[in-house]
Amino acid sequence: MNKLKKYSDYLLSEKIIREKGIEYLRNIDELDNEERLLIYSYCYPRNILDRELPIHIQNLRKSQGNSGLGWLQPNFRESCILVEAFRTLQYGRFMRHLMHAFLDPEKLSSCSGSGEDYCPICGKKIFYVDSWDSETDMNEETKAIMSSESSVCLCKDCLIQLYTSKGLIENFDPGFLDKYTKRA
Repeated sequence: MNKLKKYSDYLLSEKIIREKGIEYLRNIDELDNEERLLIYSYCYPRNILDRELPIHIQNLRKSQGNSGLGWLQPNFRESCILVEAFRTLQYGRFMRHLMHAFLDPEKLSSCSGSGEDYCPICGKKIFYVDSWDSETDMNEETKAIMSSESSVCLCKDCLIQLYTSKGLIENFDPGFLDKYTKRA
């Protein structure tokens, strides 16, 4: 996917407007639809406002026949929404923080104690370990996951998509997270 960077660099450096960018991407035969979507998501992110990310994620999940829980395997379209969020003013720093805090398995554990929370990415209700009850309808996808580097908890589904989105962003800005951690 290194070929993607040359197209995004062109669109961004030449300040090609969205409509012309769509037309440009459609006419590049060497790109498949997923690659076009990824470049588009990176170069032309929607203006996702505060607390709107979960709405976009849930709308996508429902449009793809998902109940709203999410996927325990990478979902390209959902990961592209996270790429968009990464590129917005509102969510950019937060996404970098989540990637820094949650993508190192050494930093992760289940949220201890009792209680519930909401995943800040998808808005799904998630539960701390002591609130798990084997007789209720809880499963791996509703377990709250914490990082030693963050005060928020995520669901497992979003953790998977977060990991995938980091790999997608690396196509355009290799080592972007290293730049963030050196600055932080």
